[in-house]
Amino acid sequence: MNPLMKRLFHTVRDGLFIISRQGQVRFANEAALRLIPSRTDKPINNPQIARMVAGATAGHLTVPHVERIQLGEECLVADADTIQAHLLASPVGTDFVVVLYNLTEDQFFSAAIDNLSQLIERECRTPMDQLDEALGELVALCGEPVDEGRLTAARKRAATLASRLAEQVSRLSTLASLSEGHAIRADDRILVRPWLTAECHGMQELASKGNLTIAAVAADDLPPLYGSERWLGRALREVLENAITYAPNGSEVAVRAVLLNGFLRITVRNAGAGVMAPALRQRLMQPVYRGRNARRRQVPGFGLGLPLARQIIELHRGRMSIEQAGDDDFGCVIELPAGAPQQQDGQLDLEQAQRYARDLARLMERRRAAATVSGSET
Repeated sequence: MNPLMKRLFHTVRDGLFIISRQGQVRFANEAALRLIPSRTDKPINNPQIARMVAGATAGHLTVPHVERIQLGEECLVADADTIQAHLLASPVGTDFVVVLYNLTEDQFFSAAIDNLSQLIERECRTPMDQLDEALGELVALCGEPVDEGRLTAARKRAATLASRLAEQVSRLSTLASLSEGHAIRADDRILVRPWLTAECHGMQELASKGNLTIAAVAADDLPPLYGSERWLGRALREVLENAITYAPNGSEVAVRAVLLNGFLRITVRNAGAGVMAPALRQRLMQPVYRGRNARRRQVPGFGLGLPLARQIIELHRGRMSIEQAGDDDFGCVIELPAGAPQQQDGQLDLEQAQRYARDLARLMERRRAAATVSGSET
């Protein structure tokens, strides 16, 4: 295919496959691959589309033909997408063209507004009413003869409700602030291994409620991060909380940090996600999206944890994605530029520059020593 035509097809919002009469993929644009990951010169990775092509080849279907198909029904986390698949004859040759129009994505904005309305009612108004009731009970008890047991229970209930409500409002406020693009102005020097260990340790109490363990692995010689330790810690905690919330009881949440092409790559993995297409995985990082697993288990919250983490990471010039290596291997990946301060628009102060130079010198010295030991062993 002409390179200019390929470039044009890749800019099209709808998914587009060109498929031979034998069911082999000849071309797929980026939008199509996000919906149905497939490989060129291999069969289309969707049984319904394969059936449509086979039916048209055998003359059982009249082209053009339109069907609605579901993508991601087997996923335990995200909702399936409803796709309108148009099967057309190619204007050149004997191949077929399949155009995929995502009806779910098209309705996503209006669905998000509906979700937000329902979630505010459930996660803010209802807890406010409950908190008001709990405070009223507490006031009433204060006017009665002292019953330490009832008084302690009433205080605990009021404190729990207030804390939960404050956390939800804080997440809404924080996401709104960060979504305005407010820069996170900090160049804290963050030593990766102790920082990662401390954050994982802080989440262990939550993990223990589900009989989970958090296993963190990070090398000693990782270069430091420069950024806001407070906000990067918040991002990591949101990712860890999400993994803990949806991990099967008694399983492990694995956290690993490695250096890759100048980026610190932190992977948080848990099991039990089900199979997800890239488009579904990306949707989990959209605000106020609540997947089927969250709704089925009635998990409290607005679905703001991962969107909040992603916004923080991107404001640190990093990126965040969700990966899946197998049916039960679900990983959230954070990549951050390592070893250099983020603020490039001002003069680095002398002390910071000296620290950065010392970090580089130590890292190079360790690598030289490792290379020397390796050479002597051979």
